[in-house]
Amino acid sequence: MRTVIQGGRIVNEGKIFDGSIVVEDTKISKIVEGNTSPEVVADEVINASGCFILPGVIDDHVHFREPGLTEKADIDSESRAAAAGGVTSYFDMPNTVPQTTTLEALEEKFALAAQKSHVNYSFFFGATNDNVALFDQLDEHRIPGIKLFMGSSTGNMLVDRRESLERIFSSARLPIMAHCEDTDIINRNMTEAKRQYGDDPEVRHHPEIRSEEACYESTRLAVELAKKHQARLHIAHLTTAKELELISMHNVLRLRRR
Repeated sequence: MRTVIQGGRIVNEGKIFDGSIVVEDTKISKIVEGNTSPEVVADEVINASGCFILPGVIDDHVHFREPGLTEKADIDSESRAAAAGGVTSYFDMPNTVPQTTTLEALEEKFALAAQKSHVNYSFFFGATNDNVALFDQLDEHRIPGIKLFMGSSTGNMLVDRRESLERIFSSARLPIMAHCEDTDIINRNMTEAKRQYGDDPEVRHHPEIRSEEACYESTRLAVELAKKHQARLHIAHLTTAKELELISMHNVLRLRRR
């Protein structure tokens, strides 16, 4: 099966240009720049005039909720939505039920995805206070990274013991994706918010509770540990310009384990 996609604006490898693409079965066999039609016999011609033609997007942070939380979503429904939006690969988070913090739970997710996913997939392995010994058994060609909740979030996967954090940053060969919020600061802010606004503060007080200070202090610690142990660090949900300046100052995104 040969398909020609022609007349579109191709976005590829840092360039944008008019051109056509020849697809043989499931693989791109030729990219032709300019408005000249490829000299091939095609089974199907797709007119992409007025459209951009882009490589498939990799979404490195999704919550597909399977297993255990499928009343919200599942691998089938969310991977179909991904494909419809041009996302051809995704990395799913570990706060499911059970949490993806054991090798058995990780393999269960891969088995589910093999049956149900409509696009390419992989899964973050979740760090806990006591599962660092499993890191060496993770295949770095199969797993995108270690997800570390340094602040409380869905699924109660909080890791906030300094000795545990030291072990994680010193042991992880894979990139660490950290959710950074200081839980002690959040708890203090919540206590004060309840004193001022009642037992159930309105959502408009969210930035007072999960404050800039709470984000910055946790990110500061993550950067400190990444620099100390030469770990690769990705900070999810970066909240403030102040945090961005902290990362830039330490060049933490350039660190590679020796």
